Parts: sequence; C-alpha cells; structure tokens
Amino acid sequence: MKNLVMLDFGSNSTRMSITQIAPDGSFKEIKRAKEMTRLVEGMGQSDGQKILQPQAIQRTLAALLKFKKLYRDLPNVSVRGIATAAVREAQNQNEFLQQVKEVTDVDVEVLSGSSEAYYDYLAVVNTLTVKDCVICDMGGGSFELVVVKDRKAVNYISIPYGAVSLTEKFHATDKISARDLFSFARFLNYKFHQLPWLKEGEGLPLVLLGGANRTVARQELLRSGKDELDQIHGLKLSAYMFLETYTDWLGKDMMQRKAVLGSEAPRADIIISGLTPVAFLLEYLQISEVIFSESGVREGVLYSMLQK
Repeated sequence: MKNLVMLDFGSNSTRMSITQIAPDGSFKEIKRAKEMTRLVEGMGQSDGQKILQPQAIQRTLAALLKFKKLYRDLPNVSVRGIATAAVREAQNQNEFLQQVKEVTDVDVEVLSGSSEAYYDYLAVVNTLTVKDCVICDMGGGSFELVVVKDRKAVNYISIPYGAVSLTEKFHATDKISARDLFSFARFLNYKFHQLPWLKEGEGLPLVLLGGANRTVARQELLRSGKDELDQIHGLKLSAYMFLETYTDWLGKDMMQRKAVLGSEAPRADIIISGLTPVAFLLEYLQISEVIFSESGVREGVLYSMLQK
C-alpha cells in the first residue's frame, strides 16, 4: 500500500490530501486538510507587478508545517506538490518555490492554466456520470471553463481572474456598489464573448467546483435540513435557486454575510466575486441546472497518474 500526499497551492487556500493506493491501482482518500492562506492577496498591488506578498508566503509555509505533521510518519509515503494561478503568475515564483522546498523537500509543479482546466475535466468525468456539461472551477486567482460533449473535452480555458483578485478589482469586499457591479458585468460579458466555443455549452448542466460554489452547496444542504454538510459531490440545484442565494448575499454587507455563512464566514469578503461569474454564466448560456463537484485539480492529477 502506497500513501500519496498531494499538496495543492491554490490562490485562496492551501490544501493537502492523503490517498492510499493499492497494488491493483484502486485508491481511497483517507485524509484531507485545508488552510485559508490567501496566497494571491495583494500580489497585484506592487507597481503593476505580480508579487507574492511576505505575509501570504508566511501563512502558506505555516500551513505546510501543520500538514507535514499529518503525513511525515506514514509508511511508504510519496509527496507531490502542485501550484496554480497565484504561483503561476508571480514574478517571485522561484523564491517562493525554494522556500517551499526547504520546508517539504518537494519540487512543486506549477500547472499551466490549460493543464489546470484539463485536470478539472478529468476529475469530473471520472467521478460524475454526466455526459454533456459545462465545467466552471472558480478559484482565488483564476477560473477555468470547460465544455464537455459525450464525456470529451471540446474546449477549455483558464481565465486569470478569481475570487480574491476580482474582489480587489471591483471593490466587492463589503457591499458592492451598483457602479462596480455594472463594471463587473461588462468585464464578464467581454470575457465570455471572446470565447465563441463557449456557446456550445448553451443549455447544458453546469458542473461547479471551487470554494465559493461549495459554500452555496452547503447552504442548500442546511436549508434542506441535512446534517452532513460535506456530502456535496453530485448535489444538483436549479439555476433559479442558485441565483436566489446569490441575490440574497449580494444584498448583504460583509458582516451580514458572515452571520449567515456560519463555518464559511472567513469567505464572506470574497464570496460575491466568487459567485458573480457563475451567476452571469448561467444567464449567458441559459443554463437551468447546476451540479456540484468535490473533485477538482488534485483528483484530476491523481487520475492522470493512475492512467499512466
């Protein structure tokens, strides 16, 4: 039995998963952990250069030390690290990766945007039965879009804006102004119109990944009286109900959102920017149903490794 540790350096959170892999290739995740490290926070504010900020780096290194305690004594362990948008775009990427290696002794792979989108696709088609869909992974520093037909990826892209960077761009930490929301809408409309292939997903179910989307899923479980709030994989919700939740939160300031988000309160400052692209995508593609996925980039990388 092999223990595979995956370290995932996202733009908003740093995550770890431990998966046991049997000799026959079957596997089971036995542990996962997450720290909200906000690696992308403030990185676009240094004279137009994208620089990972010292506080964000220290938060991330502190998270790694916590994670290391969870896996360092496991037998037959191997560790793989992947990084996405924040590290991908950072001009001080090499310095950060060297600091990570000093803590973990791991050479982190920085995924390209297209690789990130493709791994999302692999995760979804290997864990959900959906045949045709659009996939949207809303991260902290980027969001990925994939159109899937007959379980094949027709086209995919990574757009280098996410919940944290969009919050900073459109001043959405507290209650977003009408002016900023209108600018946000124009920005999204422009981005979507640059992707003519996106219209191939018109009317298809929208599979949602990412922390902001999972927060909506957990709120739906709460509303339905469910106790297991982590059982969101495969959960379906009408686009109407998704937009109802989004509209409700849109009308609240940050403190009011914290009050209703419960354990997800630390996400209250970025959740409007995390959900706004999804809300406009639902309208743009006339989508009637969303499906939530707990599987994303890490799981896609794992499936890719096992296929090889």
